[in-house]
Amino acid sequence: MAVRFLPILLFALAHGAAGCAINLPEKVALLPEAANVEIITEPPNKDVYEPAGEVSAQVIGRESQDAMRQAFNQLRNQAASKNASFVAIDDVTAHAAWDFSGRTVVTLVGTAYRPK
Repeated sequence: MAVRFLPILLFALAHGAAGCAINLPEKVALLPEAANVEIITEPPNKDVYEPAGEVSAQVIGRESQDAMRQAFNQLRNQAASKNASFVAIDDVTAHAAWDFSGRTVVTLVGTAYRPK
């Protein structure tokens, strides 16, 4: 009896996960006010800059490098909305999309910093 429901469960899981991947952006335009926001690997000088909050991005793409660039644009746009000058990257993950499309989902989490 349970075997009969396995295909239905697999279908529901695949379509549910594919729906999540479909809603992710493939292209993120960099806003003009975000052009001067820099991505850094270490927090800036604490005497000059203060945290403005967490920023995060999740993007899907055919090539991981392009998806990473688009995710950086999304982080920079969010940081600009917080009047930040820098984003220090805290976490980077990438995995294959669940929709079997061959695309990669890139997730970035960082902290935005603005001048004191």
